[in-house]
Amino acid sequence: MDRTTLSRKSFYVYFRDRAELIGALVRPLRVEADAALAQWRQAEDPVAAGREALLSAAYTYRQHGAILRAVFWSSGNDPEVAAARSALTDPVVAVAEAIIDAANSGFADSHGTATALVAMNVHRLLTLTPDTTDADLHALVDTLATIWERALYPSKGYP
Repeated sequence: MDRTTLSRKSFYVYFRDRAELIGALVRPLRVEADAALAQWRQAEDPVAAGREALLSAAYTYRQHGAILRAVFWSSGNDPEVAAARSALTDPVVAVAEAIIDAANSGFADSHGTATALVAMNVHRLLTLTPDTTDADLHALVDTLATIWERALYPSKGYP
């Protein structure tokens, strides 16, 4: 509240609580992510589409990192914020699980694998700030994509 022009009383005119505020801030980000996920889910080449989805996510995290860090770091203490976090990650896990199943990569637990890989992405993407250079952003995306590709398509010899 100290960094806004709103008094606490005014804040509650617009938002019931912090969780409602975070929900309002996260909704537009979910729309951006859904577009990238739809392309990944429907792609004939899931590797190229996966890289594009990761790049899109990286730009979103770089631009909106403060909001996303607030959601992820405070979700353990607030069930409503945890719901906002789940709204961000659950669709990604669902698409990743379908991609993993289609890849026939040999993982016995595709949901657990998808959850682990998405968690890796989130934790690394949360380090992005508006000051992150394009070169550093692309290097991070390349690293994450390579891990995904080697895990899902081990016989294809991805770099």
